[in-house]
Amino acid sequence: MSNNFIPLSANELVKRINNIPKVELANLPTPLEFLPNISKELEINLFIKRDDCTGLAFGGNKTRHLEFIMHKAKMGNYDCVLTGAATQSNWCRQTVAAANKLGLETFLVLVRGIKGNQMQGNFLLYDILGAQVDVVEGENVEDIPEHLDRKYDELIKAKRNPLLIKGGFDIKDTVLAGISYANAMAELDFQMKENNFMADHLIVTAANMTQAGCDLGSKILGWPTRIQGISPVYWEMNIKEDIARICNKGAEMLDIDLHFSADMINNDNNYVGEKYGLPTSEGIASMRMLAKMEGIILDPVYTSKGFAALIDYVRKGIIKKNENVIFIFTGGGPAVFAYNEEIANLK
Repeated sequence: MSNNFIPLSANELVKRINNIPKVELANLPTPLEFLPNISKELEINLFIKRDDCTGLAFGGNKTRHLEFIMHKAKMGNYDCVLTGAATQSNWCRQTVAAANKLGLETFLVLVRGIKGNQMQGNFLLYDILGAQVDVVEGENVEDIPEHLDRKYDELIKAKRNPLLIKGGFDIKDTVLAGISYANAMAELDFQMKENNFMADHLIVTAANMTQAGCDLGSKILGWPTRIQGISPVYWEMNIKEDIARICNKGAEMLDIDLHFSADMINNDNNYVGEKYGLPTSEGIASMRMLAKMEGIILDPVYTSKGFAALIDYVRKGIIKKNENVIFIFTGGGPAVFAYNEEIANLK
């Protein structure tokens, strides 16, 4: 970080972000709720940022990303959108919904993953939303770019004009997604002022883009808050370096004199469990706890693991008694129904 940097106000940050073109897809601002029962149980002051309430096809954090990424759909003569991930992908669900709002057909290329083509959860919603879906063998989402390239060539040969969106695997898209969460931090800044507190910790279940935006926005605003990412996946790449890269490119786009290095990034993959897409007993326990005590239902493979980490951090003293904590609920609710057996069996 530059020694010459002077933090911006939330209004100043929003003004700079508003210079970047986007399409309006999300219901914003999303609520910031205090959780009185769990706060008492854990002896902390716990707030939850309800980004499950962004509104696009059951909502989630990807809707914020797509507001910036999908603007390019309006800039060319595209007749469809092509993207992909695993079969129970929140990204794909929200991308199809965004494309529908913009009048574009969507083609999805999905690795079979844990759940395959079981017509439930997000996979069922692709069908309802009208996406054209190809399922390929494998579980590694890092193989998606090469699958997308093959599908892109196939669509071009069929005289289609697809907008190819590689999401987390495209450098520019990751930066735009990060900007969307720097914007969310400005939103939180207003909400914290309304509630007369500053967060000591912010916990977010994220692989790269969402956490990068949280780190970028919080540093621009001069928060003392510790931003802690909880990874839902084991990456082959150095994820801290990738998050720092997104932050640096985002700062450059916003004309902000900040520099991030990997050692400034807190991202913990100790709560993934066996692998991406499989619930953990601790995650399901945390999911049940929040549901029973606050009436909020997390998803079984992302946010439940992040909330399990939050509880464990309290028990280990990383989060201390009476500290102010914000948990970013990034959505993913449809996966609850695809993982019904695992949830029922993990008591």
